[in-house]
Amino acid sequence: MYINYEKIGKFLGFGQKFFYELKIAQNCAYIKKNIKQVKKKLKGKHPIIVAFYVYDDTKWKSQSVYDLMMSDEKFEPYIFVTKCNAPKDNCNYQTNKDYEKVYNFFINRNMRVIRGYDTDKERFIPFAEMTPQPDIIIYQHPWYVETSQGPVVCSKFALTYYIPYFIATTNMYIEYDLRFHQYVYKHYILNDLIKQEFAKKMRNKADNVVVVGHPQLDEFYLDKTPEESKYVIYAPHWSVCGNNIRLSTFDWSGKIILEFASNHPELNWVFKPHPVLYNFLYTSGFMTKEEADDYYKKWSEIGVVNNSGGYLDLFKKSRALITDCGSFLTEYLLTEKPCIHLISKDGAEFNEMVKKISKSYYQAFNIVDLENYLNSVIIDNFDIKKNERLRTLSELNFRNTRCARNIINDILKDVL
Repeated sequence: MYINYEKIGKFLGFGQKFFYELKIAQNCAYIKKNIKQVKKKLKGKHPIIVAFYVYDDTKWKSQSVYDLMMSDEKFEPYIFVTKCNAPKDNCNYQTNKDYEKVYNFFINRNMRVIRGYDTDKERFIPFAEMTPQPDIIIYQHPWYVETSQGPVVCSKFALTYYIPYFIATTNMYIEYDLRFHQYVYKHYILNDLIKQEFAKKMRNKADNVVVVGHPQLDEFYLDKTPEESKYVIYAPHWSVCGNNIRLSTFDWSGKIILEFASNHPELNWVFKPHPVLYNFLYTSGFMTKEEADDYYKKWSEIGVVNNSGGYLDLFKKSRALITDCGSFLTEYLLTEKPCIHLISKDGAEFNEMVKKISKSYYQAFNIVDLENYLNSVIIDNFDIKKNERLRTLSELNFRNTRCARNIINDILKDVL
């Protein structure tokens, strides 16, 4: 029987957190019981129906896993495109137009896509009602997951896995210890260094965490074609103010970089903001909507504004990156090209891996640092840290992990 501990705690007016924790414990026990039944059901099943849960194409990072499953007769993979369940006043809120953009991204790639949201009825379609019903669900996002599509409800008929759309960057709990992280059957991460840090703080001691690499990095060695170094990319994070991860330096760097780009039209500029930045700028009150529109418009007049997924080709064709985004720091290292890392004094502490990577980049802590590196690295092509980056890349051993194969082998152990 399901007991709504959270509601009981609110009704009694005391100990709400205590009852909330009981609810989580109840859900974990429910999931654990279901896992045994589902694994028994899947033994020998052919093919295994796999649903990749996606609501943002810019955060699609599991292409190598999908492709390898497509070539393996033991699997039948689909992209289940749904909506983010954030409320309208939240910067993550998605319109039907946003939803169709995601759907068309995968259709245009000739991938197998199933709708997880009914725009006519404004209704999330429970995964239990899907045809075909998934045996395995692979989540990309840990937040704003609608209940009927979430790991608790879906544990009744499917094994749930989590491949984060980002590579772990900080030691903040939102990366490893939300309810979601306890509810998924397995949580895949990049390396042992990150797992060790997670285990110190996760309530379940990282019992469901499995080291496999990250499928985004597969893309660099699956395609060995050399690319022309052409673009300078500016990629700002969204967290410019408020009580959040605060990686953004947009408050002191955003206008300076725009002005620099305006003064150097001889360069090929790409403005690749975090997908949430635009909405956050005005919903947070940092800018008015008109100011945000004007900022984006100026970038469109200088170069390319890139708001789409599948950006690794852009990375490969770039000559340098300017960013304060977390995952990009790890991903861009494999290009071997220079990066100006904009560092926020208010930002969450980076994990040990990212600290190591960042030291091999050009760290800009203020306007003086930024202007110096814009001139020396971007204009003069003076890259004194290249050997340090190559050494860091070698030490972290990113190029010797075939993540997609590791994930599939791990899943097969559960279902064969």
